[in-house]
Amino acid sequence: MSKIYILGGGLSGIYSKLENKNSILIDKSNYITFSTRLIYIIKGENESYGYKKRNIDINEEVRDIDFSEKTIITENNNYGYDKLIIALGHKQNIDKIKGNEFLYKLETAEDALRIRELCKNAENINIIGGSYLGVELSCIFKNKNVNLIESNNRLLPRSNEKASKYVYDLLKNKNVNIFLNSRVSEVKKDSVITNNNELKSDLTIYSGGISGNGLINNLKIKSKNSRIIVDKYLKSVDYDNVYACGDSMVMDDIPMTAEIARESGKIAMKNAMGSQIKFNYKLRNIINIDNNYILINNNSFIKGFTVKIIKNHVGKNTEDSLKKLNSK
Repeated sequence: MSKIYILGGGLSGIYSKLENKNSILIDKSNYITFSTRLIYIIKGENESYGYKKRNIDINEEVRDIDFSEKTIITENNNYGYDKLIIALGHKQNIDKIKGNEFLYKLETAEDALRIRELCKNAENINIIGGSYLGVELSCIFKNKNVNLIESNNRLLPRSNEKASKYVYDLLKNKNVNIFLNSRVSEVKKDSVITNNNELKSDLTIYSGGISGNGLINNLKIKSKNSRIIVDKYLKSVDYDNVYACGDSMVMDDIPMTAEIARESGKIAMKNAMGSQIKFNYKLRNIINIDNNYILINNNSFIKGFTVKIIKNHVGKNTEDSLKKLNSK
């Protein structure tokens, strides 16, 4: 039997593991962070709402991978593999933004708590990035002057135009100031400078682009934006025994969503076990804008109570998956 290792225990790593209980999951943390729940912590939920304990097989940090020797190098040990699935997650990429020391990211429950505290005394809040996270964030700060800054010519630029227009109108009706075609050139302690204007800011939150885990940049494997370049079977274009999923893969121009993380994790494992399943993804994401639930598909969107039911069902499925993982 092939020895299959999974690197990373986020959503895609967990769903890979559930396809093959004999695989070996490595992660440096015993907890999974739910990125989609961090906004709720800012709104007042307990910190523990944003993460859950999960069982992993090896609790170590991966430092390197020797693909020629098929060896995973961690802080303490070396592990030989037959097949490898890389699911190392993402980070918010602010390195190239001038003045990033004045930016607040939203990657962890601790980040959410910090923003919750800072927003209490902030009158002017700037949010950089008008994709899924940004539009959800823009409506949670009540009785504040909120500026949503997007460099493209519409919100949700990777979604269909119908959804973009609906979300734009919804936010405008909720008194969010929207600045399109605005590229940030510098963040200061008390303002944000774009190519169009300078906006006063007491708190600046980053909700823009993400990249894969920085470790991938240092590996001897073809990658883009810290994500491994894969083929339609989620296999590395360099190595026949290496697969990637979730935020660790790049194929075409796939937007990263929780559903894509789950489905790519399943398919990566099935293919590592010998299947030949193409990853034909469908864009489907649910966002919650001030209790307006919207399901966005490739060419349309659905809104209303039914979407909230779907959202709750998806959340329950994730919780059930964690229970299965922890039941061993």
